[in-house]
Amino acid sequence: MTSPALAATGVWKSYDGRADVLRDVSLAVRSEEAVLIWGANGSGKTTLLSILGGLDIPTRGSVLVGGREIARLKESELAKVRLHDVGFVFQTHNLIDDLTVEENVALPLRLARKPADPRVRDLLEAFDLVRLATRRPNEISVGEAQRVAVARALANGPKVILADEPTSALDAKGSAAVLAAFELAREDFHAAVVVASHEPALPGFAGTSYHLEEGTLGRRG
Repeated sequence: MTSPALAATGVWKSYDGRADVLRDVSLAVRSEEAVLIWGANGSGKTTLLSILGGLDIPTRGSVLVGGREIARLKESELAKVRLHDVGFVFQTHNLIDDLTVEENVALPLRLARKPADPRVRDLLEAFDLVRLATRRPNEISVGEAQRVAVARALANGPKVILADEPTSALDAKGSAAVLAAFELAREDFHAAVVVASHEPALPGFAGTSYHLEEGTLGRRG
């Protein structure tokens, strides 16, 4: 049986001995699977995504990306995981203002010292960004910028895309476009997609749904 693209087992997280932010969290996400984790602000969503993507480490528990344990890697190795195996999309798209759309999408490839073509060209075409390629982030809409962020997250062919509140600042049209971009990432680029949101349902986002409340994760349905 194929290993999941992402798996967490018995993950706990506390800071400076304070109350636990995450409590015995476990989940597994297969390649091409879409997962929604919803919960109120302060429920631990951002902490969980940070641990799943190697931006933070659990107090105890296991996290595997592509079958590889990452929870106890050195920072230099975690940096490689973040660059090659996990793509991040944040609530504020975090694009670099001084770079064009094309240059933003190409940035992970440049950091990995990989050739940008034809990968960037394929991503721009797939996400309908060719007409925006020479514009800068302040010259496009917020929804368009989030589509650029999804394309950038896919540049190095990661196994997993993690998105933290990616639609919270968007109107219905922008949200639909970004969720369609995640569907494209899942179906055409074979990534597992995990979206954290304060909304219990995202129209157009189909997949497994979990509820995170006071650090405890439970599957819905």
